[in-house]
This record gives sequence, structure tokens and C-alpha cells, in this order.
Amino acid sequence: MVELMDNWWPFVLAVGRLGRGVIAFLLHHLRMRWFPPRDCPLVSVRQGQLRGITSRLPNGARYHYFKGVPYAEAPVGRLRFKAPVALERFRKPLLNCYAERSDFIQLDFFSGFVFGSESGLYLNVYTPQLPQAGVEDGPIGRETLPVMVFLHGGGFACGSGSSLFYSPEYFLERGVLVVTVNYRLGPFGFLYLPEADVEGNAGLKDQLMALRWVHENIASFGGDPHNVTLFGESAGSFSTYLHMLSPNSRKYFHRVICQSGVVCSSSFMQANPLEMAFNLARHFGYSGTSQQGALETLQQVPAKQLAQQQRKALGQHAEKQSDLVFIFLPVVEQHLTEHSIITKPPEELLKSYDTLRTPLLEGCNDAEGILGLYILRRKTRGEDIRHLPGRLASKLFRHLDTAELAEVTHKIRKFYFANDPPSAWSTDQIKHLLTDVIFMMDSAINAEWLAKYQPNLRHYHYRFTYDGRYSLLKRLFLSASVSGACHGDDLMYMFKPKFLPTFAPASDECRVRDNFVALWTSFARHGDPSAGSREVVAVPWRPVGKISREGSSDFRLDCLEINVQPAMVSDPCRERAYFWRDLLEAHRKGHL
Repeated sequence: MVELMDNWWPFVLAVGRLGRGVIAFLLHHLRMRWFPPRDCPLVSVRQGQLRGITSRLPNGARYHYFKGVPYAEAPVGRLRFKAPVALERFRKPLLNCYAERSDFIQLDFFSGFVFGSESGLYLNVYTPQLPQAGVEDGPIGRETLPVMVFLHGGGFACGSGSSLFYSPEYFLERGVLVVTVNYRLGPFGFLYLPEADVEGNAGLKDQLMALRWVHENIASFGGDPHNVTLFGESAGSFSTYLHMLSPNSRKYFHRVICQSGVVCSSSFMQANPLEMAFNLARHFGYSGTSQQGALETLQQVPAKQLAQQQRKALGQHAEKQSDLVFIFLPVVEQHLTEHSIITKPPEELLKSYDTLRTPLLEGCNDAEGILGLYILRRKTRGEDIRHLPGRLASKLFRHLDTAELAEVTHKIRKFYFANDPPSAWSTDQIKHLLTDVIFMMDSAINAEWLAKYQPNLRHYHYRFTYDGRYSLLKRLFLSASVSGACHGDDLMYMFKPKFLPTFAPASDECRVRDNFVALWTSFARHGDPSAGSREVVAVPWRPVGKISREGSSDFRLDCLEINVQPAMVSDPCRERAYFWRDLLEAHRKGHL
């Protein structure tokens, strides 16, 4: 009962805070749309002219924003599921960009409601300075700004670049320009029917189209198209990492930041994508075997119905899965085209010697698995929780026979639960297991592979450990009493979401935010997070060292632990990391 109250009261406060933020956001949105200020900045881009808003940063300085800028043709009708088409001209010569337009259509997994629009391919531009007429940019004229392009998370199924969550004022205070992007989600963004010219990854291709738009137009906002940092969190982080691996993508950015998500194998990409596409088509009445026929059926389904019924892609297993199991994910594409993102398995690309040169900053939070705790409590029974080690083993080691899977399951149960079956009360053990399986394991393997196979890639690794008062997801997931930094906690200390109060200047929250923003913007500006942040973060952040290709026994993961007082540490979670390393060596021959 005590634990229940410990979690319910923070939940109520979080819901109230979120509700107030949403109301304030909507009121501001309406005011800007209908009663914009008279003195509005005007910017010309290749597609036409944009009119934005001038506002004030927390430090009192002026900045300008242009919200709801379309960057591709609306992917509707015969363009549904296809690669995006570049937008040549705006519908009007002058486009008012005072407020966000629609999010991309999506199913809210908490309420079950569908909202947004299928035409929602928009981006938002925030800049602390616009070019001055008659003043040239560059070494002699006014300085152009480093650009940071942010990709939101949401399991490739939900989310947007809205300023409700991702208002980047603190980044602007440190002299960078920020772009946030909406992209296609769920089946709209990740359906796979290659024989019908639906190669998959349409959502990632939207992101690539947005990067091309930035490269082409960002100088008009004062940004430097030759100094672009791509960064993202969760699904946005996985996306960012795949773009780093993609020759088609990486020519449009120069540094990469991955927060809570790297891709070292195909185990977290879409399984059986063709089967799921046909399951969905059959649900809507298709009975044939042609991919073109399945495509035509799905293109005729109203967008709201398609979003609402997307779980039918799981077929007979739909009712057994949690509502928060994400279905439509990236795939390895069959054919190399001008739009392709990834045509080879991620592990093959990572192990291709000395092919990656883009500076990388990546890491995760120390208790990411709290997100998984909520999913288990919400949908599974006690018996299902007891089978958790086996379910995870079968997902991670799909190629193993029954006997070897049982051996892997036994090792996982013994390491995390002392050989006892897990229960609903095994909170810390389940938290560690899910943190490791979903985030830490791939992050550690990624670091080792980069050290071994990419000698000219500069790589910085971090671990976020601050367990603060403003962990929104932890409170919404009824897990406030569980210790650690939950999935998404880092975002609360970077952006200025509308539902959080202003941090007191001397508070721990303010210090953590200053640490994050100083490190991230210094990396964006210089490719070295310590180069311009020493006045905020005194400790120098060492990059991860390199090792020989012959062996990994000498690998050490140097890492910045980000908290109120950042500190360099080596091999965080060493015992857990080595458990997974040994397990992979034993049961995925040649993987490491």
C-alpha cells in the first residue's frame, strides 16, 4: 500500500503538470496563429517565403522561430508508404509559420485515440540570429551558426517535434540554430512491400529529405550548412545511428549525437516485415498474394482506420502483445536507390574497416528499463513475468534451437534473479535486465566495435545518472519509487517543455541542464564536447580509446557520468556488460 501511494501521488502531480502545460501550449498556439505580432521576420527559401515570430529567450535575448514549415509533398494517395517527394514550391508565395501545424497521424497508446494528419511532414526552425541585409556570412562578415537537427522518439509509432516537449531555448542561448522534424510513423512510415516499390523506411527517408532541406535552405536562417549535427533520442537516436551508417545520409551532417539508442544488430529491427504487411492488408479485406494488390488495398484505407488498426499486422498474436510493443520498425532494404537508408545489416556496416569518420557522442540513462517495468505491469500477468528471461532470449537469439535457448534462459535467470523465477516484486532486477537488453548491451558492443574497426572515428560515451524531481515518464508510468534515471529523463534537462517550471538558478536541476547543453553545443560547434564547455564542466571528457582488430581483452570503456558534478569513469556496469559479452561470444559465434 505504501509503495502504491509512493507512485500514485507523483503520478497525479505529473498528470496535472502535463495538463497545465498542454493548455498553456494550446492557448499560445491559438494566440500566435490568430493574433501574431506586427513585426514578424521574413525569410526567403528555395520554395518561397516564410514569415515567423520574434520572441525572447530565458536570458532576455531575442530569437526567431518558424514553425510548421513543409519540407516534402504530402504523402497521401498514391504517395502513401512511398519515398518522399521533394516540395518544389509552397502552395502560397508567402507562408505564415507562426505556430506548429499538425503532428503526423498516430495512435495514442494510452488513450486509444488517433490524432494528427497524414500530410504532417513539417519542421520547425529556431535561430538566435538571422542574416543581416548587406552583411556577408563567413570569416569577414557575421558568423554563421552551428546547426543541430533533432529527431524525436516514440518507438517509430508516435511523437513529434513539437515545442510542447522540445522547445530548444537553452541551446539557442549558447549560439546554435535548432531544427526539429516530424516524420511518418507506424505503418505509414515503415510498411514493407518491396515488389510494389515500397522498400520500407519511409519515415527515415522523410528525415533524410528534411536534412536535404536544411542543407539547401538553412543559410537563410543564419545557419552553417557545413556544420550540421544530427541528434535524437530513443527512436530518434536509432534513426540518427542508421543515418550515420548510410552513405546516402551522412553527406548532409558532420557530427552525430545518439541518446538512448544505437543499432548493432538486426534483432531490434522489424521482424517478418512482409508477413506483417500482408496481415494488415488481409485485415482490410485483401485475399490475394500480390504485393501490388496488398499495397493498393492499404492505400485506399482511410488514414484514421489504418492508424487505429495497425496492431492487426501482428495477426493472431495481436491480442497477446502489450499495447506498447512497437510493430513497424526500420528494415534492411533490398535495393540500393537514391533514397535508400540501409541495404546491409548494421553489424556488417559497423565492422567494415575504417569506413566511418563522423564524430559520435552517444550513451544512455542508467535506469532505462523503468519503461519496460510499466509495460510489464500494465499488460502481463505474473506467469508472463516469470517467462520474461525466456522471451528475451528467444528475441535476441532467434537462430538457436530449443535446447540452446533453454541454456541461455537459465544463464539470464541465474545472473539477474539468482535462479529464482522473476515476479512482479523483482523491481530492481527486472529494471536492470531490461536496461541491459534494450540499451546498455548494444551501447557497450557498439563502443567496442568502433574502437576495433573504426580507427578514425572520434567517439565519446556518456551515462546519465541524475535521478531528479522532473522525471515525467517515471511518474506517468507509476514508477516514481524506483531509483535511477528513466528513459527520457535526459530530455527534461535539455529542452524547455511547456509543462515544467523554470529551474531555480542555483538548483541541481539547473546545473544538470547547464552541463548537458554546454557539452552538446560544444560538440556541435567543435566536434569535441570539452572544447567550449570548460567554464561549465571542469572535467575534460576523454574519447573512447582504440584497440587492435586481433582481440578485445584490452578494451576499456571510458565514459562521462553526467550528474550535478560530472566525472570520468571506466567500464560502468562492468559485471553486467561482461555477462552479455560472454553470452554473445558463446551463443552468437563470430558476432564480436
